[in-house]
Amino acid sequence: MNPVSTNVWNKVTQEILEKIAFSSTEFSVENLEDGPKSIESEFDVVSAAPHVIEKVVEAEKKDFDGVIINCFDDPGLDAAREKVSILVLGIGETSIITALQIGYKFAIISTGEKSKASYDLKAQKLGVKSRLAYASGIPLKVLELRKDEEKTKQMLLQEAMKAVEDFYAEVIVLGCSGMVGFSEWLSDRLGVPVIDPTITTFKIAEALTSIRLKHSKKYLYKID
Repeated sequence: MNPVSTNVWNKVTQEILEKIAFSSTEFSVENLEDGPKSIESEFDVVSAAPHVIEKVVEAEKKDFDGVIINCFDDPGLDAAREKVSILVLGIGETSIITALQIGYKFAIISTGEKSKASYDLKAQKLGVKSRLAYASGIPLKVLELRKDEEKTKQMLLQEAMKAVEDFYAEVIVLGCSGMVGFSEWLSDRLGVPVIDPTITTFKIAEALTSIRLKHSKKYLYKID
């Protein structure tokens, strides 16, 4: 689920995931009917959250096994997990946790000047701040990322090289779903793993649903 009120990301996401999905996997890529057109701020995150929760509830009613919230800020993630009994993953949380499994120090490269503070706070909330080597954003808005893909990739490469060479990051996490499909190109040039949060979370969702694992409803996500 792209938690924005535009379908601009649906086609590219669908095409990339179709190439890597298991033959037995059925999925759809959808956006919100209402909410922000892109998520650039905490205000946008909060604005999107109620619509995200509605969409997750709707997905459970349609018998989906799980939902991926395809934004690095994970809008409405915990509340959505409270409301349904199916698996709900956010690409931010999932890709950060995955980074810890393949390197000691990781970096997050996203969009905008707020990224350093935002993702420093996100790492702190997840309890992994000591493993975050660097966080930064390239000077583009989310909706500008695909206008000139070569320019975007070069800007990402420059920031990622700084993270690796100056801050000793061993893994790069791309901090926006709008960067989908860029990770392999970047990894080849950097010589370190680069995590595409959309692709990574999709494959983890496939794995977890195939072995019937989902969120505990015992305490945090229990609604009395």
